[in-house]
Amino acid sequence: MDTAVLRSVKEYAVLFPDRKITTNTIVDWCGGIGSGKVVQRILVRNYEKKGRGKASYYQACQREEKVNGGQMD
Repeated sequence: MDTAVLRSVKEYAVLFPDRKITTNTIVDWCGGIGSGKVVQRILVRNYEKKGRGKASYYQACQREEKVNGGQMD
């Protein structure tokens, strides 16, 4: 499940670079696969959380951007 969600997040980020990555956005993008809590857990483990509550969103960690040269796999 983690791999599928992370792959979908990367695809979403490539297709919509100006949009913020949120839990609800990714749940919708994945076609409802998994619950919001599952997606949130995966995002918290793999991305940097910005903001709080309903205004929170996720960005790629600085370390990941440097390792990948800022490119998505």
